[in-house]
Parts: sequence; C-alpha cells; structure tokens
Amino acid sequence: MRPRTAARLAWFVWGFVVLLAALDLALSAVDKTGAMFIGDLPLTAMTLGMGTAGALVASRRTSNSIGWLLLGIGASSGIASLAKEYAIHTLITDPGSLPGGAWAAWAANWVAIVALGLLLTFLPLLFPDGRLPSRRWRPIAWFSGGLLAIGAVAMALVPGPFAQAGGPADRLPGRNPVGVEAAGAALTLLLRGTEPIFVVLAVVAASSLILRFRRSGREERQQIKWFAFAAAVLAATVFLNGILEMVGMQDQWISTASGILAFSAIPVSLGIAIFRYRLYDIDLVIAKTVVLGALAAFITAVYVAVVVGLGNLIGTRGEPNVALSILATALVAVAFQPVRERVQRLANRVVYGRRATPYEVLSAFAARMGGTFASEELLPRMARALAEGTGASSAEVWLNVGEKLHRAVAWPEEAEPTETIPVVGSELPAFEGATRAVPVAHQGELLGALALVKPPGEPLAPAEDKLLADLASQAGLVLRNIRLIQELKASRQRLVTARDAERRRLERDIHDGAQQRLVTLSLAVRMARAQLGPEAQPGLAKGVDEAADELKLTLSELRDLARGIHPAILTEEGLGPALVSLAERSPVPVTLARVPDGRFVPEVEVTAYYVVSEALTNAAKYARASAIIVSAARADGRLVVEVADDGVGGADAAKGSGLRGLADRVAAVDGRLMVESSAGHGTRVLAEMPCG
Repeated sequence: MRPRTAARLAWFVWGFVVLLAALDLALSAVDKTGAMFIGDLPLTAMTLGMGTAGALVASRRTSNSIGWLLLGIGASSGIASLAKEYAIHTLITDPGSLPGGAWAAWAANWVAIVALGLLLTFLPLLFPDGRLPSRRWRPIAWFSGGLLAIGAVAMALVPGPFAQAGGPADRLPGRNPVGVEAAGAALTLLLRGTEPIFVVLAVVAASSLILRFRRSGREERQQIKWFAFAAAVLAATVFLNGILEMVGMQDQWISTASGILAFSAIPVSLGIAIFRYRLYDIDLVIAKTVVLGALAAFITAVYVAVVVGLGNLIGTRGEPNVALSILATALVAVAFQPVRERVQRLANRVVYGRRATPYEVLSAFAARMGGTFASEELLPRMARALAEGTGASSAEVWLNVGEKLHRAVAWPEEAEPTETIPVVGSELPAFEGATRAVPVAHQGELLGALALVKPPGEPLAPAEDKLLADLASQAGLVLRNIRLIQELKASRQRLVTARDAERRRLERDIHDGAQQRLVTLSLAVRMARAQLGPEAQPGLAKGVDEAADELKLTLSELRDLARGIHPAILTEEGLGPALVSLAERSPVPVTLARVPDGRFVPEVEVTAYYVVSEALTNAAKYARASAIIVSAARADGRLVVEVADDGVGGADAAKGSGLRGLADRVAAVDGRLMVESSAGHGTRVLAEMPCG
C-alpha cells in the first residue's frame, strides 16, 4: 500500500472511531445519570486516545504495525462500547424504541473480547517496532490469535441469556439471537477454559517486553520504559480508586479525572515512544511520578487511618469530624518533608539505580572543589563522579602538558596511567575506544579532556552528554591549577636534577683533578724529604715535614668536601651505608634507630641523604645539641626519614635557605617535609617520599 493511501485509510478509521465515541457519549448522556455518565468517560478517553495515536503512527510509520494495531483496538473498543449503550437504551431505558437491541448486546460481548485480546497480547508482543522479538515468538503469536478467535466465536455462539454469558452485556435482559443450543455446554466449557489460558498468554506477552529490554539498546529501552510507565500509572490508579471505594471515600470527579489521565497515558506514551519525541525525558517523568504518587498515597493513608479508622474507634458513625480532619492535616504537615526526602531518594534509586542523579554529581563535585581536598585527590574524584553519574564502565581525565595529553587518572583505577596523545593546535585529538570525549578549556586554552566508555549497547543519552559537558566546564579551573602544580613540580625536578648533575661534575673534577694533583704533590714532598738525609739542615727538614702535614690535612679536607658535594658511597653502596658514614663523621653523637635495607631510585636516595646531612649540619652548628637520633625506614610504600635532636629548638624553615631548599627537593620527588622545632624542646625534621 502506498504511503499516501495508507495515511488516508488511517485517518478514515480514526474518523470512524471518533464517530463511535461521539454516538456512545450521546446515548450515555441520554440514558444515564450524571454520575454514571461521568464514570464512562475514562474508557471513552482510552478509545479516542488509542484511535488518535494509531492514526498518527499508521499515517507516518506505515511499516510499523503498531499504528494499525492501535487503530484496531480503538475501533473494536468503540464498537463494543457503542453497542452496549445502544442495547441499554433499546432493552432497558426505552424498550422497543429502536430495533436490534439483542443484536447490539450480542456484538458488544464478542467484540469486547477482540479489543481486550489485542490490548493484552499483541500490543506488548509487537511493541515498539511492530515485529516480534524473534522467530521463537511466532508460535506464541499464532496461538494467541487462535485463542482470541476461538474465544470471540464461542462468546458469539454461546446460547442463553446474556447474563449467563458474561461480557459487557452481562446485566442486560434478552438472549443470544444466534446461540447454538446443541453446543451450549461445550461452548460454555470452552469459554471457561480459555480464560486462564488467556491470562497466561497475557503474562507471557508482557515478559517479551522484559526480554526486549535486556537485549535492546538505549533508545529501545527508553521506549519500553514509556510503555511500562503508562501501564504502571494505570494499575496504580485503578488500585488507589479501589481502595478509596472500599473505605467509602471515593469522589466521583477525582476518580473520573484520574481515570481519564491514567487510561489516556497508554496511547499518549505509546505515541511518544514510537515518535521518539523527548524520549529521554522519561527518567525525569518517572522520578516525578513516583514522588507525586507516593506522596498522594501517603496523604490518603494518613487521612484514611485517622478519619476513618480512628473515627470508627471513637464512634463517629461515618459522620464528618472536624477535629479528626485537623489532626490528619497536622500529621501530614509534620511528616510531609521527611517523607518527601525519603520518597525522592527512592525515586532516584528507581530511575538511576545505584548511581547518583546528574544534579547530585554536579553539586557534589562543586562542593569538593570548594572543600579542603588536596589537588591530587580532585582528579580521581572527578573521574569517579563522571563514571557514576553517566553509568559508564570507565572514565578518564586527561591533562595537557607539553603539547601532549597525558592520561592523569582513570576510574576504575588502573596501575599507571601513562598513555599520551599528541595535541595539534587547539583541537581535541581522537580517543581510541572512547564513547565520548569532551575538551576541558579555560579562557580559550585547551587544558585537558574528559573521556568515558559506555557499556556495549548503551549509547550516551542526551542527559548524560549534558552532564559530561557541564562537568567539563567546571573542571577547567581545576585542571589549570593542577597543570600549574605539575609544571612547578617538573621545574623543581629539573632544578634538582641540574644541581645534582653539577654536584657530580664538581665531585668528579675534584677527585680527578685537584685531589690527584695534591696526592702527587704530597708524594713528591715525602720523596724529597727522604732524599735530604740526616745531614740536611734542621730548618729545611722541618719545613718539608710541615709542608707534607699541610698537604695531608688539605687532602683530607678536600676529600670531605668532595663527599659533601656528592657522596660516592651513596652511589656505590646505597642509602643505608651512606647514613652510617654521615653518623660516623658527625661532630655530635648520632644514634641510628633504623636504617633501610636495599636500594631506592637515585632521586629518592639522594633526597633522603641530603635531608639527613642538612639536619645533622644544622644540629651541630646552631642547635647546641648533645645527641641526635636518625631513623629511615619503609612504611606503606613510602620512605620515612626522621632526624631529631635535643638542642635549643626554634628553627624556622621560612627564614633559612637550607630548609627551604630541602622542602623543594623533597617536593620534587612527590614527597613532603615537616619541621617541628619549638623553643627549648629540640628540633624534629620529618620527610616522607615515595619509595619509587
């Protein structure tokens, strides 16, 4: 069928459904009281809604059988409802005024089965694309269609009064005009047997939606959520109205209004799901509906418990009691806010699962930015917030340093995020394997990027994409500060490395140059002294001996100076022996409480050595200490070095260049230096750094 012809046919059927609904309302308004007429409006709203949604879908999505199915449900529902109203008018309200009353009641019975069967079996089986979930469901579809046809035929042919046959005409007088008396018992048994089977088929058809949901992608899942949402609203409305009717508190107008909304929710939700209009707002709709529904149920429960339950206990006999109404209102007012907060958390858990809502992610991250978290803790928290807020399987934060993007952190945590991606200009490069990556910029400068990977079959939703963009906009200042810290740390490392290299050069120059010359000169002087002999002049021999002693002293001082510039023992034997050497050469008695075994990376060993060396020098020169305790040991993957003396204290790291230089050196290896030196209580220097 051509699209234009299909569209015309769809709107023709829709006009037929509208005509049926109009005639139905007209007959209902003539024959029924106001309350009964109002009670019929929800079903009429559903008929019109099904027909309208079906016409829209069938005229625009001609290949999707859901549109024609909705038109069929709307038309069959309209026929059954109009036939019932016609039978009521002809058989009860004004008997004999119009012909065919029994035939109308007959049609109302079996056509209603068709409408109900299409709604409960074929609609969930074919939603949302008009096709079965798989070929395995074909027997279920054929069996459902056959059972539906058998039930309709059996209802059409079962003999006897309409009251015995059941269906919409169960309260009408008259008999089935085409009933087959000879097969009455068999047809009745057949109808009773098909009812439980039909219920089972309806449950199986509903389970197909669960199967689709588990296998489908993000978009189809959202479509199924719309369908499930409408069905849940309808079921909750029917249940709540039933409870209110049981306790005698049902209001006709409220019941009708809620019924119209609930019965209209199914066709409206189906249309939204199929046309994908604002499809991804369903999570927000569900959350707000859960909150409003739960609060309405809470208010109703409190009112029923106080006014009805307590009223019966004190004997109000169902009469209005102002005091009980005031008490119920007060209880609701007091408990409303705590209940609303708990219900909101429940709604968020229903919609978002264990992950936080996008708003919670942004507000929590903003609070952390303004808190006391260390800068190195913000990036892991950012990656975790991004992953939890979007439901991503992994999230990464990249930092732009030196025209390269470095993967700074990842969530879940990985061993060492060392990957790099070159940056050309200000454009964000491609991220292999990432579902989505957004740049993080500040004042037009590319500072880094946020990237995430969604599970297979779950594309990034618009709400999650917006969360990613909002988080990136807030992360600009954080990444700028962290990049400045990284650049400062790199600068410190370069300075320390250059200084250590210069120390090594000086040590080599002294050892290979001046020290060797002095050794040679000392040997020459001693040889000259030996050649003088005993007959040499006493003054000359004494002068040569003094020169030899001075050369020996100068050589010793030069060796000490070379060891201070860069100790060879540290390079050759490690930190432990180097600390032992420092303790032996200290003018103040030193106790080595703990000395580490094994080697560390050179940067850490040199830093620890100079922390101890500087602390010992300060204690000897300024502290007037009589004893020093040195400790160096591994603890939780870090090297902890401590030097404590019993001197006069009062050391100030802000005033001395030595301690400031030590702090810079320790910071260059990702460590920290602490100095405790209260007056009269000695000084304690503590350095912590990674073992490397």
